[in-house]
Amino acid sequence: MRIQGLLNEEYKGKSYYEQMWNEEAQKLEGANEETINKKLKLLKKKYPEASMFWVNAAGQTKLPFPYNESLPKKWSSSYTAEFIKSRYGNDPYTVLAFIGADKKQGFMVIEVPEKAVELPIQKLDPAYYNIYLGFVFIIVLSFIVLSLFFFVQIRKRLRALQTAMNNKDEQGIPLPVVSGSTDEIGQLEQSFNQMVKQLHESRNREQQEEQLRQDLIMSLSHDLRTPLTTVRTHIYQLKNEEVTLNVQQALEVIDTKVEFVSSLIDNLFSYTLLLNGKYPYREEEIDMVRFLRKSIAQWYPLFEEANMEVGIQLSSQSIYWYGDVQWLERIIDNLCQNVIRHAKEGRFIGFRLVQNNGSSSLIIFDKGSGFKKNSETKQNGVGLAIVDAMIKEMELTWSIHSTKNGTDIQITYEARD
Repeated sequence: MRIQGLLNEEYKGKSYYEQMWNEEAQKLEGANEETINKKLKLLKKKYPEASMFWVNAAGQTKLPFPYNESLPKKWSSSYTAEFIKSRYGNDPYTVLAFIGADKKQGFMVIEVPEKAVELPIQKLDPAYYNIYLGFVFIIVLSFIVLSLFFFVQIRKRLRALQTAMNNKDEQGIPLPVVSGSTDEIGQLEQSFNQMVKQLHESRNREQQEEQLRQDLIMSLSHDLRTPLTTVRTHIYQLKNEEVTLNVQQALEVIDTKVEFVSSLIDNLFSYTLLLNGKYPYREEEIDMVRFLRKSIAQWYPLFEEANMEVGIQLSSQSIYWYGDVQWLERIIDNLCQNVIRHAKEGRFIGFRLVQNNGSSSLIIFDKGSGFKKNSETKQNGVGLAIVDAMIKEMELTWSIHSTKNGTDIQITYEARD
């Protein structure tokens, strides 16, 4: 608009011409024909783009310049109405104003081409409009490209952060990410790295505390064995002396409790060794039928002493497992000891070895009051923890089913290819 000089003069729109024409018509109040003609000539010089004429009180056309259409010499009321109707809302823009205030001197008409009353922006050459559209298109396209680049970069960094969360080291902790920015996502990456660092520190403290606890258990287990052995030696000597019945019964109770504490310490020691991976494991092929007969025979005197009936159901054919004999002995010992200690009121313990398709199971069952209902079993939790750790290490599975009528413990071995 500035290049084409459209801003160098005042904008003359439709309202401007209408207001100007009405004001000029009012100024001609009582003017004669010569005065009116002079005025229109002056207005024509000022507004060369316009066509104008006037009609006197007798309806005669006066001073039509320049005008393309033929005008009647005498205006009738019907032609006047038709003229006004044809000009309303069309090109050219037409303004009709009565001369003076009494509307008896006639009227004057100005017609301006529609293009002359357009807004300056509408007068621009179409090439400028195309340039404008191209400029807007470039801006929109640049915004879209920059937005896509921005969101792609954000998505890429978020994907890298997600990948770091899913990738874990040998401790199961996510790997840190490389943060090279200080924006919001960079701050999130730094917070994530700080969290990873704290997790490592926490895991290291946990491992140190666990190691201290295990070392303490091993040290206590080792240190308590010697005094317990001495106590049991003196109890044995006192049993051989002539003492009253009450003292003899008290010695039996003390001996039983000392034996229990000794067993508990031994279990704690073994469990600590298992956790540290220091319990020796030597795998071999084991004939479970022969192994169970030997193990049950070793426990038979203890079952008889507890007045417990023993039920044995073993296969007539050999069933082989792969594992450590000493570990299996420890498992059987802990389970039998648990039955004698907590289910001897049922006066029964059973052993069953069954062969299934591709697997075999050892079932130890009793007729006690229920394994889970006996609060004293909490004292033997270490023994069962040893059983659980050994079974998992040997790649076996086990389950406990307990009711008020007894407990079934099943250990299952899956045949290897």
